[in-house]
Amino acid sequence: MTAVCVDTNLFLELYESYEDPGEIFADIGALREHLVFPDIILDEFLRNRSRILDRIADEVRRRETDEVRLPSIIRENPNVAALQRAGEEYNRAVGALYDDIESMIAEPAADPVARAFADLSGNSAVRVLYRTDELVTRAHRRKLLGNPPKSTGTDTIGDELIWETLLSNLEEDLIFVTRDRTYRYHIAYLAREYRERTGGTLAITDRISDALAVVGRPSSQALARFEGRE
Repeated sequence: MTAVCVDTNLFLELYESYEDPGEIFADIGALREHLVFPDIILDEFLRNRSRILDRIADEVRRRETDEVRLPSIIRENPNVAALQRAGEEYNRAVGALYDDIESMIAEPAADPVARAFADLSGNSAVRVLYRTDELVTRAHRRKLLGNPPKSTGTDTIGDELIWETLLSNLEEDLIFVTRDRTYRYHIAYLAREYRERTGGTLAITDRISDALAVVGRPSSQALARFEGRE
């Protein structure tokens, strides 16, 4: 059976997508018997969701309107008072939305993406692959040697650890779904290494729909738009 690993960046992009994350998680959930999650992906998701939500909250807060300063000739116009009340009400709504987002940061259960992610990764059919000290050592060695995949940070080994975890736990073919170009730029190297270490074949794609094709399920329109196919 072909394994499917969906990288952290695909899940994080749902926070800024215009599509319903529930529909997209339903698509991914159709792959549950094929899905594998190196546990570092779970950590990366929880760590980075807060950063993205915090940025969204700041953008909301910046939408607050300042008090309208008007020349004295129209200050007594009854519409000025209405305008001021509307501005105050608008700012209250902005403040309430900001507080709601802050609550989502503090409590993942209030976050629909985090809630769906937890349900998916906790599904009994999904395989979670756990790191070991040996795998961390191998990831550090890969980093020092400069072998792909390469994490962008000079002092982080997230991509390296994901890859070492997959190599050590899988024996079947693998579809790796990611928007991270470090995998796509080094496909020849990674495919050879995967074949030598596991005996399976490797396919790297940025589309969940390519993995759905393996199980013969068409993707939703929301996923098609998310992937830029509509």
